[in-house]
Amino acid sequence: MRDRDVGRFDRWAPTYEKSGLQASFFEPVHEATLRLASRMAPRPHRVLDVGCGTGALLRRAAGRFPDAGLVGVDAAAGMIEAAREGGTPANLVCAPVEHLPFDDGEFDLVLSTVSFHHWEDQQKGLQEIGRVLAPGGSLVLVDIFAASWLRVMLLPMKLHGKFRTPAVASRMLRSAGLTPDRRHTVLKGPLGLPVVSAVPAGKP
Repeated sequence: MRDRDVGRFDRWAPTYEKSGLQASFFEPVHEATLRLASRMAPRPHRVLDVGCGTGALLRRAAGRFPDAGLVGVDAAAGMIEAAREGGTPANLVCAPVEHLPFDDGEFDLVLSTVSFHHWEDQQKGLQEIGRVLAPGGSLVLVDIFAASWLRVMLLPMKLHGKFRTPAVASRMLRSAGLTPDRRHTVLKGPLGLPVVSAVPAGKP
């Protein structure tokens, strides 16, 4: 995660879950992510949430995967502290995705929701996920994968460079040794157009 983003999330952490975005945005995104994840990996043993924030997805995952060992990682120490204070039932670690402090093949399911566009080095982050993912394991990568109409909207804010298209994300996943599956719409915006999507992938 870029330094300026880390600082912003550190400051936001104490009030993050009080934001109106939780019910309208993050809760439906998390629920859709877990539905897809449970189809890809019905009984995972070890689950990693990359960019776990205050632990909301992990708390939902505990109900969905009651027998799994849950781990969350986030580059913002404030987010990790808030996740611990919120009673998140997981091992929580402060680290960037580009340098995951885990063993090779440690996880059979990796989740990441609306974090990808914050990563400092997206390709290296995906390579690290590929390293810690066990053979046969699954990644559910969820982000604002900007199709042509959305990239035009992002141009004035100069944000389009980090919001990859689904096709570019798939190429990056293949470069990390992962096999992307078809894209799934997670959350729709105006006129029913997809805003948040999942690009799932497996490790051969």
